[in-house]
Amino acid sequence: MAFPSDTDVAAGGESGEFSTFATFRSKPFTLLWANTIVFAVSQSIQQFTLVWLGLEIGKDGVELWSGLTVGSGTAVGLIVFALGVPVLFFGLYAGILTDRLDRRLLLFGSQVAGIAITAGAATLVALDTLNFWGIFGLAAVLGLIVAFGMPVRLAIVPSLVRPERVLNAVTLMNVGQQVALGGAAVSGAIISVGGTEAAFAAQAGLLALGLIALFPLRVPVVRTDVRRSVREDLREGFAFVVQHAGIRSLMIVLLATALVMAGAFQALLPKIAVDHLGAGPFKASALLTVMLGGNLITSLMLASFERVDRAGLFFLITLVVGGILNVSVGLAPWYTIALVIMFLNGLDAGVFVNLNMALIQAHTPNAIMGRVMSIYQMCMAGGMPLGALIAGLMADSVGTREWFAICGAMLILLGLGMIATQPALRRMSSAPDPVPEPASAPAGG
Repeated sequence: MAFPSDTDVAAGGESGEFSTFATFRSKPFTLLWANTIVFAVSQSIQQFTLVWLGLEIGKDGVELWSGLTVGSGTAVGLIVFALGVPVLFFGLYAGILTDRLDRRLLLFGSQVAGIAITAGAATLVALDTLNFWGIFGLAAVLGLIVAFGMPVRLAIVPSLVRPERVLNAVTLMNVGQQVALGGAAVSGAIISVGGTEAAFAAQAGLLALGLIALFPLRVPVVRTDVRRSVREDLREGFAFVVQHAGIRSLMIVLLATALVMAGAFQALLPKIAVDHLGAGPFKASALLTVMLGGNLITSLMLASFERVDRAGLFFLITLVVGGILNVSVGLAPWYTIALVIMFLNGLDAGVFVNLNMALIQAHTPNAIMGRVMSIYQMCMAGGMPLGALIAGLMADSVGTREWFAICGAMLILLGLGMIATQPALRRMSSAPDPVPEPASAPAGG
């Protein structure tokens, strides 16, 4: 693949010109970054709003069908499960489309579909016509949009920058997405003032605004003549992940983290805040907002590095530290202490998330980037709903805080085990190793 010229690419010329925000010199990257922020803010508002709907409808118990009533933990777990399960069924096919079709067209499709569905959701909530299964179905449809919309955004990034700038581009993209987590706080404030219907209306408005960045965006064409079957494309993507020891380990960690902790975060953190820390919607969402602050700090620090050697080892260390902090959140006796721990959690997560993505994208060929990113998305966004469902059931069984702390302990064991057994991942750097230049022939005869 031919990379864009230095006038378009965020390479910043030679390494001496490198800076934290070097990648923004690329107009295509800047446009994609702006659109992805809007998409992610909308997604953040959407997740918090659906969870809050689940808490409201489940506070007195939810009768799923005659004779079966569940608590709010299980109700929220089912809603988060519905939000993420489309990735499990359609994520791989979204990756194939990303590698076959015009990626810009896929961006437009996911954006327009999101506008239509969130506007419809605002109307249905305002008319008070949604029961639990209506919310469940709405979550599934919104999850379908994310299943097709997020892999293409992730896959485009490396095609807009030079290989040595992938860490910088990935980090800045993740900084934008972490800023978007502030959508949870925005959602809490909107719900407090105008109700959940206003939060859904805000999502539709944001997605419409994001279309502005897509019109001038141009992205490189990956493949123009596809003669292979879908099955062959799937096999190629999986074969690459399985045969690359480092990326295989990264995907295993990602899936395990989603099942063990990310799902618990989505389903149980608002419940812990409400039931045990005396928080309302705004204070509950503030726990995610302070985590965002910590995440931004370490993300911007990481963006200042052109290359991180043994980035895989640092990634695994943050996994262990994150487990310790999550145990502490589960056991926190007061809201203020939980707030401080969540800030520290954000500092740790900023390194974990950015190194994870940079390691995968820096070592994956662009021709199969869509499929690899769909596997990435399937591990994270697909594993998360299963983890949320398990977390909801266990919260109603053993206790919300207790299960959250147990999940943190499992992360510690996972991280220590991977450090001990995965040398290929420990040695991975955040950029491909430079190819040595051939020795020049001596001058003269």
